[in-house]
Amino acid sequence: MMVEPMHQEHPDEPTTPPSRRARMRARIAAVRERAERASERAQAERQRHGSVDAVFDMVDHDSEVGGGIMAGALAYRLFIWLLPLTFVAIAGLGFASDAASSSPESAAKSMGLARLVSSSVASAANSSARWYALFIGVPILLWTTRSLLRTLIVAYRLIWTDARGAVPKPTLGATLQLLLVLIGYFAISALAGAARGASFGEGLLATLLIPVPYAALWLLVSGRLPHRDATWRDLVPGAIVFGLGIEVLHVVTAYVIAPQAHSKQGTYGSLGLAAALLLGLFLISRLVIATAVVNATLVSRRSRSN
Repeated sequence: MMVEPMHQEHPDEPTTPPSRRARMRARIAAVRERAERASERAQAERQRHGSVDAVFDMVDHDSEVGGGIMAGALAYRLFIWLLPLTFVAIAGLGFASDAASSSPESAAKSMGLARLVSSSVASAANSSARWYALFIGVPILLWTTRSLLRTLIVAYRLIWTDARGAVPKPTLGATLQLLLVLIGYFAISALAGAARGASFGEGLLATLLIPVPYAALWLLVSGRLPHRDATWRDLVPGAIVFGLGIEVLHVVTAYVIAPQAHSKQGTYGSLGLAAALLLGLFLISRLVIATAVVNATLVSRRSRSN
């Protein structure tokens, strides 16, 4: 009788390591599994807590109306609006530097202009074409402000699902009101910048209190934009979000975006400054759209519960 030879195992024999593609597939599968578990936990929390459910509704509503696309269009309008504002700022800085017997750059910093644009405006203010910049800049500034207002009206009408005939029109009076509010934001930022430069205590107090006027101004703007049948109290949550968010964006711009843009200016030149400026404008526009989404979602939830 023949005995079959037994198969001998070699435990010390080296195994072939998995390929790079296999490791990548394993990582993707692990990430997908963690995402599915996180989604299941979020859905469970959504059923338990109304606040979590409200956040999900806001995200869904923002996705339905195309909040990112609206923010991109609004950021483009803001960028165009800044061009004639720069012309007017050139003339204003020139006159202010002459009156104070100082350089335009010092006048720009004392007025609280952002580091990202103050150097360009200050160098241009040394030229003798201040009156030309003023006469050309003011009419174009009014026209671009009206275009910005029209973009805000269309975006808020879509978010609030208002009828087209019921929305306000971008009249000259409404355009001037929006321009004054935007100038008010620059004035508030200038005062906060002066307080931060005076002392640490005043700067800290200004940082803590500045969201209040920011929110109050945006509450005024929101009341002039489409908001269906909501009362001014229904617009307060979005105004609070805007006031806190704009202060956070200001800190991010001052301490992250602007220094990075200046440090990379030798590498990327004016393209780097333009990219940093557009990024800041997009973040501001995203915040503006988010305020309307927050208010519209909360009003809709309140209407369904009633």
